[in-house]
Amino acid sequence: MSTANWQWVALAMGVHTAGISLKAVRWRALFLPLQIPLAQAWMVSMVGQMLNTALPARAGDVGRILLIGEEKNEASWAMALSTVVTEKVVDLTMLALLYLIVALWLTTTPTGLPDWLQTAGRLLIPLALLALACLLLLAYYGRPIWRFVSKGLGWLPPRWRTKIDSLANQAIAGLDALRHGPARRQVWGWSLAIWAIMAWTNALLFKAFDLDLSLFVAALLLVVLMSAISVPRLPGSQGVLVYLCILVLSLFGVSRETALLYGITLQAVVHFPVLVLGLIGMFWTSRSLATQQHQDRGSGQIQDRRRHDAYDHDGD
Repeated sequence: MSTANWQWVALAMGVHTAGISLKAVRWRALFLPLQIPLAQAWMVSMVGQMLNTALPARAGDVGRILLIGEEKNEASWAMALSTVVTEKVVDLTMLALLYLIVALWLTTTPTGLPDWLQTAGRLLIPLALLALACLLLLAYYGRPIWRFVSKGLGWLPPRWRTKIDSLANQAIAGLDALRHGPARRQVWGWSLAIWAIMAWTNALLFKAFDLDLSLFVAALLLVVLMSAISVPRLPGSQGVLVYLCILVLSLFGVSRETALLYGITLQAVVHFPVLVLGLIGMFWTSRSLATQQHQDRGSGQIQDRRRHDAYDHDGD
């Protein structure tokens, strides 16, 4: 760590912090035309990103779905689930596009396209195309598809059918942002900015270790790392990310020791802001929910008194 220039490390951390904040802005745009307060979306998003960092199996995604549904707004957990799925498919699409750019660049270099990266691309690109096609199909034709499917639920009790129909329509509403021009432009625009910032973070850390590597190398490293963390994380997988940094940087003549330090520093740059902002978000969210519950109890007590007074009046 003593070989790192801490000014560049601090700048990389600041840029990454801006990137994770933009993820919250993009998530808010996915609820459009429903207006979620920016502060609320930001705090819940920070909590979710912190839980994803600290816990396995993408627990943070489940956490923010539940938290945003608890807040006092019109967003249900079914709608929030759709926005999170959309977010993942959009990121998968961005990953595939960046892979194509990096793969084309590698074919023009002496390094060439490694066999393991070619194999990953054969899986990544069809998967991204299929996921995006399914998502757009549901966004544009989800309601007629559901009307057709729901005809087969006539054997269920009416109360169950009503509940399932409500959840399905809320989930489909969570895809509306992909159909509306302004919202769609925001989602894809913010996604481009987020991925550009993540690649820039890698490039800034190259400066911290005095590595004369291009932005294309930073993009390649981003593709490899994001491909790894797209799979639900298991305990102990942080060492895998450091190994991947060593694997990629060694292709361009970086020593194992420097690549190891780079990987450890990158993890600190990525995780430290998430943990700090996540704790702030958790404190804010817990206070917001406690205030909301207190207000709900007070409102319930007022209604109980009014009913009691009305009953006494009728008795008189």
